[in-house]
Amino acid sequence: LEGRITKERAPEGPFLDITETYDMEREQPIIEVKYITHRRSPIYQALIPGKSEHKILMGMPMEPLIYNEVNKICKCLNVYITPGGASWLHAIIQIKKERDDDAKKAIEAAFKAHKSLKHCIIVDEDINIYDMEEVEWAIATRVQADEDIYIYRGERGSSLDPSAKYIPGEKPITAKMGIDATIPLGKKDKPFKKEKYKQVNVEEYLS
Repeated sequence: LEGRITKERAPEGPFLDITETYDMEREQPIIEVKYITHRRSPIYQALIPGKSEHKILMGMPMEPLIYNEVNKICKCLNVYITPGGASWLHAIIQIKKERDDDAKKAIEAAFKAHKSLKHCIIVDEDINIYDMEEVEWAIATRVQADEDIYIYRGERGSSLDPSAKYIPGEKPITAKMGIDATIPLGKKDKPFKKEKYKQVNVEEYLS
């Protein structure tokens, strides 16, 4: 496609976006297309809005940005932008915790790296961030709501979040939440890790 981007603007949308909900109508520049060059019998590939290819291309590039920012303040091991968060609004971050405030700082670093991020969960190295059952288990057994959940009010949000507050001409406003689902340092009097059953040699019972 060859053309010219003009100074004129026109309403675009509404159309389906990554959250699988309709995005707000936006004023965008008008493009005057002069030439279209293509092969004979061309096949034109387009993204299906809100589906897997769209989500991968949007969410995956945010993972290294979050990783690098978190790694500046503590040892970051892995980052996962979750499909359940529309591959945009939620992240699970795995760290090697060495100081009591590592998780809180990791939360703040994640929000700094990805401005549209709304909720993030910090877990230890023994939790598989791609297994939501393990992540939920970490929240269930390692989180005290009055100590380990951090709320940030009046933050810049995502225009793709229908629950955000909109003021004409301004960026959307939202409340963000970070969950510290890591083991408290120094608490050796409590069993925080799953115990495994000993291996059994079946032949000893059958012989």
